[in-house]
Amino acid sequence: MKYILTVLTVVVAAAGAPIAQSPDTAGAVAGIWKGRIGRTPAEAQSITVELKVAGGTMSGLITGPSSPGEIRNGTFDAATGSLKLDVVVKDSNGTKVSFDGVAFQGVATGRIAFDGQTGFFSMTKEDGSGAAAAKTGGTEGADALKTGFSELAGWIAKAADLVPADKYTYQPVKTVRTFGQLVAHIVDGQAYYCGRATGKPVEWSDAAANGPTDKATVVAKLKASMAACSSVYASGSGVPMLIANISHSSLHYGNIVSYMRMLGLTPPSSS
Repeated sequence: MKYILTVLTVVVAAAGAPIAQSPDTAGAVAGIWKGRIGRTPAEAQSITVELKVAGGTMSGLITGPSSPGEIRNGTFDAATGSLKLDVVVKDSNGTKVSFDGVAFQGVATGRIAFDGQTGFFSMTKEDGSGAAAAKTGGTEGADALKTGFSELAGWIAKAADLVPADKYTYQPVKTVRTFGQLVAHIVDGQAYYCGRATGKPVEWSDAAANGPTDKATVVAKLKASMAACSSVYASGSGVPMLIANISHSSLHYGNIVSYMRMLGLTPPSSS
């Protein structure tokens, strides 16, 4: 558990709270970041983030989508890498978007929330630190990622085994995925992120989620995708995508926990 928390710790700070800042802290986050943002990888848009740090506060501008966004408040914890940004979109509604995630070796990834919806962000710092991380990963960082993925993958695999076959069609409400589709979506995510981490031009595909989602089929695909991802984590390459994969899988493991509780089952991470 401690390794996933190291990689994915989120700080929820009061809006407008200044950050306790050192020059090193400012240097870790201030500058130009480029990446992607969206509700799903399939509909993600490219973004450029100009992040400024001055007088203990964060500000900046996010461009790329149809309407730019202004960073009004932000926090960054150098000890954990936790990053939070409060953004106001310059549209007719003044839409507010919160960014909660982690910045690690020039790579930032995590979740966004807006208008009752959620999504993801993933971006790399343009001073070369992100490129270096993608290339080498760093021994300590690579080990933390590998261990964190192994723990998370173990929970997901055990959850998939624990849920009975006749409950793979279970869905709390008709507007969300069935349990089988949820696990299959994680499979699709791993194929995308781990494939990208190896440098392949993989495009997002819902092949697993849109295919057969019975237990036997989904569990077999999950084991195969986790084995493929494990080899990529062992190589230490493609750090930005490997962080994004943990973030995405962790998000949906949270959904799995909710489904299991509703089914009267104990999630693996709670046992």
